[in-house]
Amino acid sequence: MGFNLLTEPWLPVVRLDGVAQEVSLAQALTGAAGWRRMVGTTPTMTAALHRMLLALAHRVYQPLDAARWHELWQAQADGGLPAAPLDAYQAQYKSRFDLFDPFVPFFQCPALDNAPGSTAKLVAYRASGSNRTLFDHTTADQRPALRPQEAARWLITTQAYDTSGTKQPYRTERSAEGGLGNRFGCVVVEGSSLHETLMLNMQLYEPDVERPSGTTARDRPVWEAPPPQPEPDARAPLGWTDLLTWPSRRILLSCAPSASDATVVTGVVLTPGTRMEGDLVDHEAMSAYRRPWLKGGKQGDLKAVTLDELRGVWRHSQELLLSSDARWWNSWRGRQRAKGPLPAQEPQRQRPAALDHIADLVEDELIPEDTVYTLRIFGQQLGDQGGDTYAWFEEAVPAPVALLRAENARVGYIIGYAVSLATDLGEQLKAMQRQYDASFHRELTKNQDRKPTDLEIRYWPRLAAPFAAFLRELGEAVRQGASQTAPAERFGQATCDLADETAWQWLQQAPRRERSLLTASAHFDDFQQARHQLQRIFHGGLARYSAPAGEDT
Repeated sequence: MGFNLLTEPWLPVVRLDGVAQEVSLAQALTGAAGWRRMVGTTPTMTAALHRMLLALAHRVYQPLDAARWHELWQAQADGGLPAAPLDAYQAQYKSRFDLFDPFVPFFQCPALDNAPGSTAKLVAYRASGSNRTLFDHTTADQRPALRPQEAARWLITTQAYDTSGTKQPYRTERSAEGGLGNRFGCVVVEGSSLHETLMLNMQLYEPDVERPSGTTARDRPVWEAPPPQPEPDARAPLGWTDLLTWPSRRILLSCAPSASDATVVTGVVLTPGTRMEGDLVDHEAMSAYRRPWLKGGKQGDLKAVTLDELRGVWRHSQELLLSSDARWWNSWRGRQRAKGPLPAQEPQRQRPAALDHIADLVEDELIPEDTVYTLRIFGQQLGDQGGDTYAWFEEAVPAPVALLRAENARVGYIIGYAVSLATDLGEQLKAMQRQYDASFHRELTKNQDRKPTDLEIRYWPRLAAPFAAFLRELGEAVRQGASQTAPAERFGQATCDLADETAWQWLQQAPRRERSLLTASAHFDDFQQARHQLQRIFHGGLARYSAPAGEDT
Protein backbone atom coordinates (compact mmCIF):
# COMPACT_ATOMS: atom_id res chain seq x y z
CA MET A 1 0.00 0.00 0.00
CA GLY A 2 3.00 2.31 -0.30
CA PHE A 3 3.06 5.37 -2.54
CA ASN A 4 6.43 7.15 -2.68
CA LEU A 5 6.28 10.68 -4.01
CA LEU A 6 9.90 10.61 -5.16
CA THR A 7 9.29 7.78 -7.63
CA GLU A 8 5.53 7.62 -8.30
CA PRO A 9 3.95 10.06 -10.80
CA TRP A 10 1.63 12.57 -9.10
CA LEU A 11 2.83 16.14 -9.81
CA PRO A 12 0.69 17.80 -12.53
CA VAL A 13 2.91 19.36 -15.20
CA VAL A 14 2.42 20.63 -18.73
CA ARG A 15 4.98 19.52 -21.28
CA LEU A 16 6.57 21.91 -23.76
CA ASP A 17 4.15 20.62 -26.41
CA GLY A 18 1.17 21.53 -24.20
CA VAL A 19 0.23 18.00 -23.11
CA ALA A 20 -0.64 17.53 -19.41
CA GLN A 21 1.17 14.77 -17.55
CA GLU A 22 1.81 13.52 -14.01
CA VAL A 23 5.46 13.07 -12.95
CA SER A 24 7.32 12.08 -9.82
CA LEU A 25 9.42 14.46 -7.76
CA ALA A 26 12.57 12.95 -9.24
CA GLN A 27 11.26 13.38 -12.78
CA ALA A 28 10.20 16.96 -12.05
CA LEU A 29 13.74 17.90 -11.05
CA THR A 30 15.92 15.86 -13.41
CA GLY A 31 13.64 16.45 -16.41
CA ALA A 32 12.68 20.03 -15.51
CA ALA A 33 13.76 21.47 -18.88
CA GLY A 34 11.13 19.31 -20.60
CA TRP A 35 8.19 20.68 -18.61
CA ARG A 36 6.63 24.03 -19.42
CA ARG A 37 5.08 24.62 -16.02
CA MET A 38 3.33 22.99 -13.07
CA VAL A 39 -0.43 23.56 -12.84
CA GLY A 40 -2.67 22.34 -10.03
CA THR A 41 -6.44 21.97 -9.82
CA THR A 42 -6.67 25.36 -8.07
CA PRO A 43 -4.34 28.37 -7.88
CA THR A 44 -3.66 27.52 -4.24
CA MET A 45 -2.56 24.02 -5.21
CA THR A 46 -0.21 25.39 -7.87
CA ALA A 47 1.42 27.70 -5.32
CA ALA A 48 1.69 25.02 -2.62
CA LEU A 49 3.26 22.48 -4.99
CA HIS A 50 5.82 25.04 -6.20
CA ARG A 51 6.82 25.80 -2.60
CA MET A 52 7.18 22.10 -1.76
CA LEU A 53 9.30 21.42 -4.88
CA LEU A 54 11.46 24.45 -4.15
CA ALA A 55 12.09 23.20 -0.61
CA LEU A 56 13.24 19.85 -2.01
CA ALA A 57 15.49 21.51 -4.61
CA HIS A 58 17.15 23.71 -1.99
CA ARG A 59 17.95 20.71 0.19
CA VAL A 60 19.14 18.45 -2.61
CA TYR A 61 21.46 20.95 -4.26
CA GLN A 62 22.86 22.75 -1.18
CA PRO A 63 25.16 24.46 -0.46
CA LEU A 64 23.87 26.80 -3.14
CA ASP A 65 26.29 29.69 -3.63
CA ALA A 66 26.56 31.89 -6.74
CA ALA A 67 28.92 29.50 -8.56
CA ARG A 68 26.71 26.49 -7.82
CA TRP A 69 23.61 28.40 -8.93
CA HIS A 70 25.30 29.22 -12.25
CA GLU A 71 26.22 25.56 -12.73
CA LEU A 72 22.62 24.46 -12.12
CA TRP A 73 21.28 27.16 -14.44
CA GLN A 74 23.48 25.84 -17.25
CA ALA A 75 22.21 22.29 -16.59
CA GLN A 76 19.10 23.16 -18.61
CA ALA A 77 21.07 22.13 -21.71
CA ASP A 78 21.27 18.61 -20.22
CA GLY A 79 17.50 18.37 -19.77
CA GLY A 80 17.21 19.32 -16.12
CA LEU A 81 18.90 19.37 -12.74
CA PRO A 82 21.66 16.77 -12.15
CA ALA A 83 20.63 13.34 -10.87
CA ALA A 84 23.64 12.48 -8.68
CA PRO A 85 22.80 14.84 -5.76
CA LEU A 86 19.19 13.66 -5.90
CA ASP A 87 20.27 10.02 -5.76
CA ALA A 88 22.35 10.75 -2.66
CA TYR A 89 19.42 12.54 -1.06
CA GLN A 90 17.05 9.68 -1.87
CA ALA A 91 19.41 7.20 -0.25
CA GLN A 92 18.96 9.08 3.03
CA TYR A 93 15.35 10.26 2.95
CA LYS A 94 13.40 8.16 0.44
CA SER A 95 11.25 6.47 3.09
CA ARG A 96 10.13 9.89 4.37
CA PHE A 97 8.29 10.51 1.09
CA ASP A 98 5.98 7.48 1.41
CA LEU A 99 2.41 8.73 1.72
CA PHE A 100 1.32 5.60 3.62
CA ASP A 101 4.40 4.73 5.69
CA PRO A 102 3.11 3.32 9.01
CA PHE A 103 5.72 5.18 11.09
CA VAL A 104 6.60 8.40 9.21
CA PRO A 105 3.91 9.08 6.57
CA PHE A 106 4.76 12.08 4.40
CA PHE A 107 3.67 15.46 5.88
CA GLN A 108 1.43 13.72 8.44
CA CYS A 109 1.15 13.00 12.17
CA PRO A 110 0.99 9.22 12.75
CA ALA A 111 0.22 9.68 16.48
CA LEU A 112 -3.30 11.00 15.81
CA ASP A 113 -5.83 8.51 17.17
CA ASN A 114 -9.05 10.31 16.25
CA ALA A 115 -11.69 8.64 14.13
CA PRO A 116 -11.18 9.56 10.45
CA GLY A 117 -13.65 11.92 8.83
CA SER A 118 -14.57 12.51 5.21
CA THR A 119 -11.87 13.25 2.64
CA ALA A 120 -13.98 16.29 1.74
CA LYS A 121 -12.04 18.07 4.54
CA LEU A 122 -8.99 18.03 2.25
CA VAL A 123 -10.64 19.04 -1.01
CA ALA A 124 -11.37 22.75 -0.96
CA TYR A 125 -14.26 22.68 -3.43
CA ARG A 126 -16.07 19.90 -1.52
CA ALA A 127 -18.82 20.73 0.97
CA SER A 128 -17.77 19.69 4.48
CA GLY A 129 -19.54 20.59 7.71
CA SER A 130 -20.33 24.32 7.64
CA ASN A 131 -17.97 24.88 4.70
CA ARG A 132 -20.67 25.59 2.16
CA THR A 133 -19.86 25.51 -1.53
CA LEU A 134 -21.89 26.61 -4.53
CA PHE A 135 -21.62 23.64 -6.87
CA ASP A 136 -20.75 20.66 -4.64
CA HIS A 137 -23.34 18.95 -2.46
CA THR A 138 -21.29 16.29 -0.68
CA THR A 139 -23.10 15.26 2.51
CA ALA A 140 -21.57 14.31 5.85
CA ASP A 141 -22.18 10.59 5.35
CA GLN A 142 -20.44 10.52 1.96
CA ARG A 143 -16.71 9.73 1.80
CA PRO A 144 -15.34 10.43 -1.65
CA ALA A 145 -12.34 8.16 -2.33
CA LEU A 146 -9.18 9.91 -3.52
CA ARG A 147 -6.42 8.40 -5.61
CA PRO A 148 -3.05 8.65 -3.85
CA GLN A 149 -1.98 11.24 -6.42
CA GLU A 150 -4.97 13.46 -5.60
CA ALA A 151 -4.57 12.94 -1.87
CA ALA A 152 -0.90 13.98 -1.98
CA ARG A 153 -1.70 17.18 -3.85
CA TRP A 154 -4.54 18.14 -1.52
CA LEU A 155 -2.51 17.23 1.57
CA ILE A 156 0.20 19.73 0.61
CA THR A 157 -2.38 22.36 -0.39
CA THR A 158 -4.30 22.00 2.89
CA GLN A 159 -1.15 22.46 4.96
CA ALA A 160 -0.59 25.83 3.25
CA TYR A 161 -4.13 27.09 2.62
CA ASP A 162 -6.56 25.48 5.05
CA THR A 163 -9.30 27.77 6.34
CA SER A 164 -9.38 29.06 9.90
CA GLY A 165 -11.95 28.40 12.61
CA THR A 166 -13.07 25.30 14.47
CA LYS A 167 -11.37 22.01 13.61
CA GLN A 168 -11.65 18.48 14.94
CA PRO A 169 -9.69 18.60 18.22
CA TYR A 170 -6.99 16.07 19.04
CA ARG A 171 -7.95 16.42 22.70
CA THR A 172 -9.33 19.84 23.63
CA GLU A 173 -8.03 22.62 21.36
CA ARG A 174 -10.37 23.17 18.42
CA SER A 175 -9.52 26.66 17.16
CA ALA A 176 -6.93 27.13 14.41
CA GLU A 177 -5.60 30.03 12.37
CA GLY A 178 -5.77 29.79 8.59
CA GLY A 179 -2.79 28.31 6.75
CA LEU A 180 0.12 30.67 6.13
CA GLY A 181 -0.73 30.98 2.44
CA ASN A 182 -3.87 32.94 3.31
CA ARG A 183 -1.77 35.84 4.57
CA PHE A 184 -0.07 36.88 1.33
CA GLY A 185 -0.06 36.72 -2.45
CA CYS A 186 2.49 34.02 -3.31
CA VAL A 187 4.76 35.28 -6.12
CA VAL A 188 6.35 32.77 -8.49
CA VAL A 189 8.72 34.08 -11.18
CA GLU A 190 7.93 32.04 -14.27
CA GLY A 191 10.52 31.26 -16.95
CA SER A 192 10.21 29.42 -20.25
CA SER A 193 10.40 25.99 -18.57
CA LEU A 194 10.01 24.47 -15.12
CA HIS A 195 13.80 24.36 -14.91
CA GLU A 196 14.03 28.13 -15.36
CA THR A 197 11.13 28.69 -12.97
CA LEU A 198 12.75 26.64 -10.22
CA MET A 199 16.13 28.31 -10.64
CA LEU A 200 14.69 31.83 -10.76
CA ASN A 201 12.88 31.21 -7.46
CA MET A 202 15.74 29.44 -5.68
CA GLN A 203 17.55 31.63 -3.20
CA LEU A 204 21.24 31.26 -2.51
CA TYR A 205 21.02 28.69 0.26
CA GLU A 206 23.77 27.90 2.76
CA PRO A 207 22.18 27.17 6.15
CA ASP A 208 25.54 26.58 7.84
CA VAL A 209 26.33 30.27 7.33
CA GLU A 210 22.69 31.32 7.94
CA ARG A 211 21.94 32.18 4.34
CA PRO A 212 19.39 33.42 3.30
CA SER A 213 18.37 35.85 6.02
CA GLY A 214 16.34 34.19 8.74
CA THR A 215 17.73 30.73 8.02
CA THR A 216 19.58 28.86 10.77
CA ALA A 217 21.85 25.83 10.66
CA ARG A 218 18.90 23.82 12.03
CA ASP A 219 16.72 24.55 9.00
CA ARG A 220 15.05 21.53 7.42
CA PRO A 221 11.82 20.74 5.56
CA VAL A 222 9.06 18.85 7.30
CA TRP A 223 10.07 15.44 5.93
CA GLU A 224 13.56 15.65 7.46
CA ALA A 225 12.12 16.36 10.92
CA PRO A 226 10.77 13.76 13.36
CA PRO A 227 6.99 13.26 13.09
CA PRO A 228 5.21 16.02 15.05
CA GLN A 229 3.42 15.44 18.31
CA PRO A 230 -0.38 15.50 17.90
CA GLU A 231 -0.89 18.45 20.25
CA PRO A 232 -0.87 21.86 18.48
CA ASP A 233 2.05 24.16 19.21
CA ALA A 234 3.66 27.46 18.21
CA ARG A 235 7.22 28.37 17.23
CA ALA A 236 9.32 30.55 14.93
CA PRO A 237 10.56 29.14 11.60
CA LEU A 238 13.98 27.50 11.63
CA GLY A 239 14.71 28.75 8.14
CA TRP A 240 13.60 28.97 4.54
CA THR A 241 12.75 25.30 3.80
CA ASP A 242 11.03 24.96 7.17
CA LEU A 243 8.75 27.83 6.20
CA LEU A 244 8.13 26.46 2.69
CA THR A 245 6.77 23.24 4.24
CA TRP A 246 5.11 24.71 7.32
CA PRO A 247 2.85 22.16 9.14
CA SER A 248 -0.22 24.32 9.81
CA ARG A 249 -2.29 21.19 10.50
CA ARG A 250 -1.88 17.75 12.02
CA ILE A 251 -3.21 15.38 9.36
CA LEU A 252 -3.42 11.61 9.00
CA LEU A 253 -4.77 9.86 5.92
CA SER A 254 -6.46 6.48 6.05
CA CYS A 255 -6.53 4.20 3.04
CA ALA A 256 -8.06 0.98 1.80
CA PRO A 257 -8.05 -1.12 -1.39
CA SER A 258 -10.66 -0.18 -3.97
CA ALA A 259 -12.83 -2.58 -5.97
CA SER A 260 -10.05 -2.76 -8.56
CA ASP A 261 -7.50 -3.53 -5.82
CA ALA A 262 -5.87 -0.10 -6.15
CA THR A 263 -5.11 1.83 -2.97
CA VAL A 264 -7.38 4.83 -2.35
CA VAL A 265 -7.65 7.35 0.48
CA THR A 266 -11.02 6.95 2.20
CA GLY A 267 -10.71 9.14 5.32
CA VAL A 268 -8.71 11.88 6.99
CA VAL A 269 -8.07 13.23 10.46
CA LEU A 270 -7.41 16.99 10.44
CA THR A 271 -6.64 18.90 13.65
CA PRO A 272 -4.91 22.21 14.55
CA GLY A 273 -1.14 22.19 13.92
CA THR A 274 1.76 24.60 14.35
CA ARG A 275 1.17 28.34 14.61
CA MET A 276 3.96 30.56 13.31
CA GLU A 277 5.46 33.05 15.75
CA GLY A 278 7.03 36.26 14.48
CA ASP A 279 6.28 38.74 11.70
CA LEU A 280 5.70 37.41 8.20
CA VAL A 281 7.93 40.10 6.65
CA ASP A 282 10.92 38.75 8.58
CA HIS A 283 10.59 35.27 7.09
CA GLU A 284 8.45 35.02 3.93
CA ALA A 285 10.47 35.75 0.77
CA MET A 286 7.85 34.88 -1.90
CA SER A 287 5.71 37.91 -1.08
CA ALA A 288 5.81 41.64 -1.77
CA TYR A 289 5.24 44.07 1.09
CA ARG A 290 3.92 47.61 1.36
CA ARG A 291 3.58 50.13 4.16
CA PRO A 292 -0.11 51.15 4.28
CA TRP A 293 -1.38 54.58 5.24
CA LEU A 294 -3.37 54.67 8.46
CA LYS A 295 -5.78 57.20 9.91
CA GLY A 296 -4.19 60.49 10.88
CA GLY A 297 -1.70 60.42 8.02
CA LYS A 298 0.53 57.84 9.70
CA GLN A 299 2.03 54.79 8.04
CA GLY A 300 1.80 51.29 9.45
CA ASP A 301 4.26 48.43 9.43
CA LEU A 302 5.13 46.55 6.25
CA LYS A 303 2.23 44.30 5.28
CA ALA A 304 2.10 41.57 2.66
CA VAL A 305 0.44 42.38 -0.65
CA THR A 306 -2.74 40.34 -1.12
CA LEU A 307 -5.03 39.90 -4.10
CA ASP A 308 -8.41 41.52 -4.60
CA GLU A 309 -11.39 39.99 -6.37
CA LEU A 310 -11.87 43.05 -8.58
CA ARG A 311 -8.84 45.34 -8.63
CA GLY A 312 -5.85 43.65 -10.22
CA VAL A 313 -2.62 42.98 -8.37
CA TRP A 314 -0.86 45.07 -11.04
CA ARG A 315 -1.76 48.06 -8.84
CA HIS A 316 1.11 46.89 -6.61
CA SER A 317 3.69 46.82 -9.40
CA GLN A 318 6.00 49.11 -7.43
CA GLU A 319 6.08 46.64 -4.54
CA LEU A 320 6.32 43.63 -6.88
CA LEU A 321 9.00 44.86 -9.29
CA LEU A 322 11.08 47.71 -7.94
CA SER A 323 13.96 47.53 -5.52
CA SER A 324 13.41 48.84 -2.01
CA ASP A 325 13.05 52.63 -2.01
CA ALA A 326 15.23 52.71 1.12
CA ARG A 327 17.97 50.97 -0.88
CA TRP A 328 17.85 53.75 -3.50
CA TRP A 329 17.53 56.51 -0.87
CA ASN A 330 20.49 55.33 1.17
CA SER A 331 22.60 54.97 -1.98
CA TRP A 332 21.72 58.53 -3.04
CA ARG A 333 22.21 59.75 0.53
CA GLY A 334 25.74 58.35 0.51
CA ARG A 335 26.56 60.32 -2.64
CA GLN A 336 25.21 63.52 -1.07
CA ARG A 337 27.13 63.43 2.22
CA ALA A 338 29.31 66.34 1.18
CA LYS A 339 26.19 68.53 1.22
CA GLY A 340 25.43 67.75 4.86
CA PRO A 341 23.86 65.00 6.95
CA LEU A 342 20.62 63.43 5.71
CA PRO A 343 18.27 61.15 7.65
CA ALA A 344 18.03 57.44 6.95
CA GLN A 345 14.71 56.21 5.57
CA GLU A 346 12.60 53.19 6.41
CA PRO A 347 11.57 51.14 3.35
CA GLN A 348 8.09 51.83 2.04
CA ARG A 349 8.05 48.57 0.08
CA GLN A 350 9.88 45.27 -0.30
CA ARG A 351 9.76 43.04 -3.35
CA PRO A 352 10.09 39.21 -3.39
CA ALA A 353 13.67 38.09 -2.75
CA ALA A 354 13.89 36.26 -6.08
CA LEU A 355 13.74 39.57 -7.95
CA ASP A 356 16.75 40.97 -6.10
CA HIS A 357 18.64 37.85 -7.12
CA ILE A 358 17.54 38.16 -10.76
CA ALA A 359 18.69 41.80 -10.85
CA ASP A 360 22.14 40.63 -9.67
CA LEU A 361 22.20 37.92 -12.35
CA VAL A 362 21.61 40.53 -15.05
CA GLU A 363 24.46 42.56 -13.60
CA ASP A 364 26.67 39.45 -13.89
CA GLU A 365 25.49 39.02 -17.53
CA LEU A 366 23.92 35.62 -16.83
CA ILE A 367 20.51 36.90 -17.96
CA PRO A 368 20.05 39.26 -20.96
CA GLU A 369 18.77 42.71 -20.03
CA ASP A 370 15.95 42.57 -22.60
CA THR A 371 14.40 39.49 -20.91
CA VAL A 372 10.80 39.75 -19.75
CA TYR A 373 9.67 37.15 -17.22
CA THR A 374 6.17 36.67 -15.85
CA LEU A 375 5.22 37.04 -12.21
CA ARG A 376 2.39 34.68 -11.31
CA ILE A 377 0.70 35.69 -8.09
CA PHE A 378 -1.51 33.18 -6.29
CA GLY A 379 -3.85 33.78 -3.41
CA GLN A 380 -6.96 32.81 -1.53
CA GLN A 381 -9.58 34.97 0.14
CA LEU A 382 -11.52 33.48 3.02
CA GLY A 383 -15.10 34.31 3.92
CA ASP A 384 -16.00 36.89 6.55
CA GLN A 385 -15.61 34.41 9.41
CA GLY A 386 -12.55 32.72 7.88
CA GLY A 387 -14.13 29.28 7.93
CA ASP A 388 -14.79 28.94 4.21
CA THR A 389 -13.15 29.90 0.93
CA TYR A 390 -14.57 32.98 -0.78
CA ALA A 391 -12.29 33.14 -3.83
CA TRP A 392 -9.11 31.81 -5.42
CA PHE A 393 -6.84 34.08 -7.41
CA GLU A 394 -4.15 33.70 -10.03
CA GLU A 395 -2.87 36.79 -11.81
CA ALA A 396 0.07 37.50 -14.08
CA VAL A 397 2.23 40.63 -14.25
CA PRO A 398 5.07 41.08 -16.78
CA ALA A 399 8.49 41.55 -15.17
CA PRO A 400 10.98 43.23 -17.54
CA VAL A 401 14.39 42.71 -15.97
CA ALA A 402 15.30 46.28 -16.96
CA LEU A 403 12.77 47.47 -14.36
CA LEU A 404 14.17 45.07 -11.77
CA ARG A 405 17.54 46.80 -12.16
CA ALA A 406 16.20 50.36 -12.10
CA GLU A 407 17.87 52.08 -9.15
CA ASN A 408 16.64 55.65 -9.38
CA ALA A 409 13.35 56.88 -8.06
CA ARG A 410 11.83 58.16 -11.30
CA VAL A 411 10.59 54.73 -12.48
CA GLY A 412 8.75 54.26 -9.20
CA TYR A 413 7.17 57.70 -9.43
CA ILE A 414 6.07 57.11 -13.03
CA ILE A 415 4.44 53.79 -12.15
CA GLY A 416 2.91 55.43 -9.09
CA TYR A 417 1.30 58.18 -11.17
CA ALA A 418 -0.12 55.59 -13.59
CA VAL A 419 -1.61 53.49 -10.78
CA SER A 420 -2.97 56.56 -9.00
CA LEU A 421 -4.74 57.78 -12.14
CA ALA A 422 -6.41 54.39 -12.66
CA THR A 423 -7.38 54.18 -8.97
CA ASP A 424 -8.77 57.72 -8.80
CA LEU A 425 -10.83 57.25 -11.96
CA GLY A 426 -12.23 54.02 -10.52
CA GLU A 427 -13.20 55.86 -7.34
CA GLN A 428 -14.92 58.59 -9.37
CA LEU A 429 -16.94 56.00 -11.29
CA LYS A 430 -17.96 54.39 -8.03
CA ALA A 431 -18.92 57.76 -6.54
CA MET A 432 -21.01 58.64 -9.62
CA GLN A 433 -23.18 55.56 -9.23
CA ARG A 434 -23.40 55.80 -5.43
CA GLN A 435 -24.43 59.47 -5.58
CA TYR A 436 -27.01 58.72 -8.26
CA ASP A 437 -28.54 55.99 -6.08
CA ALA A 438 -28.51 58.33 -3.05
CA SER A 439 -30.48 60.92 -5.06
CA PHE A 440 -33.37 58.45 -5.10
CA HIS A 441 -32.99 57.58 -1.39
CA ARG A 442 -31.75 54.09 -2.16
CA GLU A 443 -30.06 53.27 1.11
CA LEU A 444 -27.49 50.49 1.05
CA THR A 445 -26.99 47.90 3.72
CA LYS A 446 -23.47 47.42 5.08
CA ASN A 447 -22.94 44.34 2.89
CA GLN A 448 -24.28 46.10 -0.22
CA ASP A 449 -21.97 49.06 0.35
CA ARG A 450 -18.96 46.72 0.43
CA LYS A 451 -19.89 45.13 -2.88
CA PRO A 452 -18.46 46.64 -6.07
CA THR A 453 -20.76 48.74 -8.24
CA ASP A 454 -21.66 47.76 -11.80
CA LEU A 455 -19.38 50.53 -13.05
CA GLU A 456 -16.40 49.14 -11.16
CA ILE A 457 -17.09 45.66 -12.52
CA ARG A 458 -17.05 47.05 -16.06
CA TYR A 459 -13.93 49.14 -15.48
CA TRP A 460 -11.31 47.34 -13.40
CA PRO A 461 -10.92 43.97 -15.19
CA ARG A 462 -10.24 45.76 -18.51
CA LEU A 463 -7.17 47.59 -17.18
CA ALA A 464 -4.87 44.57 -16.78
CA ALA A 465 -3.95 44.32 -20.47
CA PRO A 466 -3.09 48.01 -21.05
CA PHE A 467 -1.09 48.11 -17.81
CA ALA A 468 0.89 45.02 -18.85
CA ALA A 469 1.70 46.74 -22.16
CA PHE A 470 2.76 49.85 -20.20
CA LEU A 471 5.19 47.85 -18.05
CA ARG A 472 6.76 46.20 -21.09
CA GLU A 473 7.15 49.54 -22.87
CA LEU A 474 8.53 51.18 -19.73
CA GLY A 475 11.08 48.39 -19.30
CA GLU A 476 12.22 48.81 -22.89
CA ALA A 477 12.45 52.60 -22.46
CA VAL A 478 14.63 52.14 -19.37
CA ARG A 479 16.85 49.70 -21.24
CA GLN A 480 17.19 51.94 -24.30
CA GLY A 481 17.55 55.19 -22.37
CA ALA A 482 14.44 56.56 -24.10
CA SER A 483 11.62 58.66 -22.67
CA GLN A 484 10.13 56.90 -19.68
CA THR A 485 7.06 59.14 -19.52
CA ALA A 486 5.83 58.30 -23.04
CA PRO A 487 4.59 54.80 -22.07
CA ALA A 488 2.83 56.31 -19.05
CA GLU A 489 1.16 58.94 -21.26
CA ARG A 490 -0.18 56.19 -23.52
CA PHE A 491 -1.47 54.20 -20.57
CA GLY A 492 -3.03 57.33 -19.08
CA GLN A 493 -4.88 58.07 -22.29
CA ALA A 494 -6.11 54.48 -22.60
CA THR A 495 -7.30 54.54 -18.99
CA CYS A 496 -9.17 57.83 -19.40
CA ASP A 497 -10.78 56.56 -22.61
CA LEU A 498 -11.88 53.39 -20.82
CA ALA A 499 -13.30 55.31 -17.87
CA ASP A 500 -15.11 57.69 -20.23
CA GLU A 501 -16.55 54.79 -22.22
CA THR A 502 -17.71 53.09 -19.00
CA ALA A 503 -19.43 56.28 -17.83
CA TRP A 504 -21.14 56.80 -21.21
CA GLN A 505 -22.48 53.24 -21.20
CA TRP A 506 -23.87 53.83 -17.72
CA LEU A 507 -25.53 57.11 -18.74
CA GLN A 508 -27.15 55.61 -21.83
CA GLN A 509 -28.47 52.47 -20.20
CA ALA A 510 -32.23 52.04 -20.38
CA PRO A 511 -34.58 53.08 -19.00
CA ARG A 512 -33.67 56.70 -18.30
CA ARG A 513 -36.45 59.25 -18.48
CA GLU A 514 -37.35 62.57 -16.92
CA ARG A 515 -35.85 62.91 -13.43
CA SER A 516 -33.71 59.77 -13.80
CA LEU A 517 -32.12 61.12 -16.98
CA LEU A 518 -31.58 64.62 -15.58
CA THR A 519 -30.04 63.29 -12.37
CA ALA A 520 -27.79 60.85 -14.21
CA SER A 521 -26.67 63.61 -16.58
CA ALA A 522 -25.76 65.87 -13.68
CA HIS A 523 -23.64 63.19 -12.04
CA PHE A 524 -22.08 62.35 -15.41
CA ASP A 525 -21.07 66.00 -15.82
CA ASP A 526 -19.51 65.94 -12.34
CA PHE A 527 -17.55 62.85 -13.35
CA GLN A 528 -16.31 64.53 -16.53
CA GLN A 529 -15.03 67.52 -14.55
CA ALA A 530 -13.29 65.20 -12.09
CA ARG A 531 -11.75 63.22 -14.96
CA HIS A 532 -10.31 66.34 -16.58
CA GLN A 533 -8.87 67.44 -13.24
CA LEU A 534 -7.28 64.04 -12.65
CA GLN A 535 -5.77 64.15 -16.15
CA ARG A 536 -4.22 67.55 -15.43
CA ILE A 537 -2.72 66.27 -12.17
CA PHE A 538 -1.40 63.18 -13.98
CA HIS A 539 0.23 65.15 -16.81
CA GLY A 540 1.65 67.68 -14.37
CA GLY A 541 3.22 64.93 -12.29
CA LEU A 542 4.76 63.23 -15.32
CA ALA A 543 6.15 66.53 -16.58
CA ARG A 544 8.62 66.53 -13.68
CA TYR A 545 10.22 63.38 -15.17
CA SER A 546 10.10 64.17 -18.88
CA ALA A 547 13.74 65.31 -18.92
CA PRO A 548 16.50 62.73 -19.53
CA ALA A 549 17.17 60.51 -16.53
CA GLY A 550 19.65 61.93 -14.09
CA GLU A 551 19.98 62.00 -10.36
CA ASP A 552 16.39 62.29 -9.19
CA THR A 553 15.80 64.06 -5.92
